Amino acid sequence: MALMAQALTVSRHAGLRTILRDETSELHRRVERHPLLAPLMKPGLTRQAYALVLKAFHEFYVALEPWLLPALQRGWPDPGLYHYQCRAALLAHDLRDLGYRPMTPPARPLACESPIELDSRGSVLGVLYVLEGATQGGRVIAPRVVRELGLSPGFGARYFHLYADQCWDDVLALMAAPSLQSCSRRAVESARQTFLTLQVHLDRWHQVGLRS
Repeated sequence: MALMAQALTVSRHAGLRTILRDETSELHRRVERHPLLAPLMKPGLTRQAYALVLKAFHEFYVALEPWLLPALQRGWPDPGLYHYQCRAALLAHDLRDLGYRPMTPPARPLACESPIELDSRGSVLGVLYVLEGATQGGRVIAPRVVRELGLSPGFGARYFHLYADQCWDDVLALMAAPSLQSCSRRAVESARQTFLTLQVHLDRWHQVGLRS
């Protein structure tokens, strides 16, 4: 924690996006290179491997969104500034398209220091940095899913086409707001916790895949 505080002090003149990127880069790499997600980038992707990824993300968002959506309404009641697209519903549609029945586990804390504390605009912004930043991977993954599995933005691949909504640009605009620059410490803590929570969650689903 002391090292993070020192880094934030050194980078106090940097923009919030730069601070978040620098302070979460290693955690970001771990998620990006997670073995559960590796089949998405390899030839011969199967529907079974793809569906396992969708199931993992579906459970993650089913647990997270009941905490996130009210916090968003408190922090940014004006939908003209930013509109969050619910991921759990999109993933449920994708799973049904593939012939799977999405589970609807009760909203519960995720498996890492849970629930993520969304008690300020900074903490919400840290979560959005992770979630909306993750959609950018769809620019690479979505064409592969379409090509390998014959899916489309309207059938089976809605989630990985989220990047087309350009909500990431809206989050970048929020991060550039002068009024939020003082939130950097809380945003970094929240983003790091979100990455860690997602990593632990993917670890568990990777073990499920190994056993199946």
